Amino acid sequence: MRSRLTIPAKRLRAEAIAEYVRAAGVGGVVCFTCGNAAEELRRQGLHVVEVGPRGELDAGWWWPAERIARTWPHLLDATSGHLPAPLMARVAEAFRRYLGPLDMDVVHEVASGSGETVVCLAWAYPECRFAAVYDGRRPETRYGRQAPLNGLVRAVAHAVTGDADETA
Repeated sequence: MRSRLTIPAKRLRAEAIAEYVRAAGVGGVVCFTCGNAAEELRRQGLHVVEVGPRGELDAGWWWPAERIARTWPHLLDATSGHLPAPLMARVAEAFRRYLGPLDMDVVHEVASGSGETVVCLAWAYPECRFAAVYDGRRPETRYGRQAPLNGLVRAVAHAVTGDADETA
């Protein structure tokens, strides 16, 4: 049996990032995004350098995490799929607080793009099963061949469906 899991992932993620950035004394974030992640980060009052179709800059190609860090060394890379593990653990905790207990007898389908949400959910709920669902018609759920979490998504998700299978 399957169930589509819907949560305000970008909002919860932005709240965890904002808490981390303020506690660490970081001046803001840089975020390569289709726009949704940057919008939520701004709602948290953070200084955001947005790289994407709705941002001040548009990359035109995939930037690896180390190039982002070299270009903006004073900002946290808040690109989906680039968060450090301790921060992903905080996001996972926020997801668990928001959702409460989940049914262990179903596979929870999770809209995926970078794979960060499904990885954090698997971290928060190791007793549950998740399926990463990609949809190339929407930029936030488009599979990226170069996304750094692809291997981890395949390791923690019990299924990967949608256009990821066509482009993997």
